[in-house]
Amino acid sequence: MEFLKQDFMNENETIGNNRNSILPESLNDTCTITETNGTYFCYCLIDKNHSGLWDFTAIRQWILNSSYEFQFDLKCVNFSKIALPWPIKAKNIDFVRVKRCTITGFFMDYGNPYIETIPDHLRVMDISNSVVLIGLQDLVTMVTNFKEVTEDYNCGNDKTLQTLIYANVTYIYDMDEINSLEEGKSENSEDEIIGAGSNMIANTRELDHRCSFNELKEIDQSTSTTKSRYFLSIQTELSTFPKLTFYNLSNTGQIEITKEFQTWWRFFPKMELLDLSLYNIISTIDLDPSAYTWSTFKIKIDLRYNNITELSQEDLELLGSLPNVDVDIRYNPIHCECSDHMIELLEIIHDDTKWEAMGLHRYDYLKNMTCNLPDKLKGRKLSEITKSDISCPMFSATSPAPIIVLSICIVILIVIIILLTKFRKEIFILTYTRFHIILPCQPAEVSENKTYDAFVSYSSQDEEWVSKTFKELEASSQSDGYHQFRFCLHHRDFIPGKTIFDNVIDSVESSRHTVIILSKHFLQSHYCMYEFHEAFQQSIIERKRHMVVVLMENIPEGELPTDLKRCLKTFTYIRRDDSIFKDRLIFAMSHKGRKETKSISTNTSSDCIENPVFSSSEKDVTLRLETSRPRHDDSVITLSQIVPDLVVGHNESKSNGYTIA
Repeated sequence: MEFLKQDFMNENETIGNNRNSILPESLNDTCTITETNGTYFCYCLIDKNHSGLWDFTAIRQWILNSSYEFQFDLKCVNFSKIALPWPIKAKNIDFVRVKRCTITGFFMDYGNPYIETIPDHLRVMDISNSVVLIGLQDLVTMVTNFKEVTEDYNCGNDKTLQTLIYANVTYIYDMDEINSLEEGKSENSEDEIIGAGSNMIANTRELDHRCSFNELKEIDQSTSTTKSRYFLSIQTELSTFPKLTFYNLSNTGQIEITKEFQTWWRFFPKMELLDLSLYNIISTIDLDPSAYTWSTFKIKIDLRYNNITELSQEDLELLGSLPNVDVDIRYNPIHCECSDHMIELLEIIHDDTKWEAMGLHRYDYLKNMTCNLPDKLKGRKLSEITKSDISCPMFSATSPAPIIVLSICIVILIVIIILLTKFRKEIFILTYTRFHIILPCQPAEVSENKTYDAFVSYSSQDEEWVSKTFKELEASSQSDGYHQFRFCLHHRDFIPGKTIFDNVIDSVESSRHTVIILSKHFLQSHYCMYEFHEAFQQSIIERKRHMVVVLMENIPEGELPTDLKRCLKTFTYIRRDDSIFKDRLIFAMSHKGRKETKSISTNTSSDCIENPVFSSSEKDVTLRLETSRPRHDDSVITLSQIVPDLVVGHNESKSNGYTIA
């Protein structure tokens, strides 16, 4: 829309208006009005002398009976004040742009029954580089009664809004009220205010309505360091966005690609561009590998200028496996120091055949990305660097170190040969399942408070065998001396009313393991494959062997999807016809730290062999710490995403001013 892309006037233009009947007389010297095709375009330059005169409520009443449409473009000098109450509803105002203003009266329309009579009309809301002045008493009153908030007040103009820009907006509290609170003059104690904010998240999720942004196509909430960690969760739980194509969260301090964006097609089915660029601090490429199955639209995810320092082979395989997703990671600080990931990356970059086979032709720009560290390689393109350039330590010809290392390797090899006799794995398993004894040198396990021991993923064609086998395990586990197993079977334990996707995600996350019943029927089911990808993701997140694979029958390698083929090459699976199948399955799912299990040694040295049922090395996961500091949420998709962190962040705001970029 051209009006959105251009300003009516610059701040040096002459202001004034002699059409006194159109707006209140107090705005005659402030606003300039032009009329085109039944629409009044009102440009208002608000300086210090006119601060506080522009009042949305008064203007709404003044133009109530006008047959014209109104569009307002407001610019403030030195953050002069205007009164603009949420939810900015008027029967004949369809465009509001505000820049560099201090907004007062934000909760002025709360509880105003007139709001319920105004149909949604606003198409464009553009508020940027501004400050919202919050009155604590008004905030507490609204928060305390938030369960009673109406759909019209909470959702605003959700039925008509097409463009939402809410960029670089800061919330501050009325300092007079803050001082009054500190002096004990306020009726609401500080603890009560913080308590109200803490309950706000729960109250928000109990609202009996959802906001339907049926026409919204663009959201720009960029340039903010005060995004709440809850805002996307609340936004997607309580609102729908069937037509949204562009979402801008650049320069907002994002530390990861949230789960809502990893599976964007569930919440934003028409998304075409997700902008997470410009000085966020995302360090890993976390996307759902099942995106190629569920997303039918091409999407570009902009991760430029983040904190991605390395690319692993797994990252490249993920990018190549998603033909409908384009990820832009240029201008990230790549570290070209000696590491396994760096060596793998260079090998793939210099092998054109492998590069094409992995489907990376769309990512040729990666070859031209430059190193940030070390200093001697800074600015060098990845395509120009070889393994010899990254200075991996090498032994000199005269050094005794190779002989020492070789001797150590021989000794270690002999020890491994002695330990790994032909039936060593079976001994570990049977001594545990038959005699409840943990042999020394088994990996230590951390106790987990999970609802189920395992979520069983299977095709309905295998339901009879699955039901019989796992119900027998549940019934016999207590009598055999084990902790009584509890399994999640979808035909029995899925919660009615929840979507299949949510049931799968909740079941995988609430189970210590996921058992994959792999058969030809399993491969033919989209839902089974979705469950496999969720279980694989959970293995990476938990950094343990979450997934247990049971092979029901021989399946030709050519019939296996790439991900499953790679998984079966990595993990040792359990065959259904194995003579100790039940023992292997019990051992794989049992918690080896339970007190009823005997242990003949407390030594859990890291030099011992790994789990005898599975043997693989999984992808390392970079742990990301969430900040515990209270933060304000400046999202204004709905009111329920604004209020929680305004209150929770009250302590911080008492000492902080505001900064406009």
